[in-house]
Amino acid sequence: MKAASLTDYRLLTHDAQGPQLRLSSDALDLKGEVTLYLTKFSGCIEGVLCLTFTPDTLPVPPIVPPFVYMTRVTAEQALVTSDLIVANGLRLQAGDPAGG
Repeated sequence: MKAASLTDYRLLTHDAQGPQLRLSSDALDLKGEVTLYLTKFSGCIEGVLCLTFTPDTLPVPPIVPPFVYMTRVTAEQALVTSDLIVANGLRLQAGDPAGG
């Protein structure tokens, strides 16, 4: 992609030996060469057609549109790369996996 704009961004992660880390941002703008490596991606195209994509169930559209607006997006994320990342309201919190 050339760009991606995310609102109400939330990322939760932890390993077996550390606390859960919560990264959140009111808005996250990715620009330049943007690549998302995801293990699962769900959302509604134009708020109407809801789909879930995984490596095993990746539907191939006949035509890839130049612009897609999606709502109710959730993703299991492995990695994001971008030439530029601009975050508004960035917060990082650590706590136990139970939410404390």
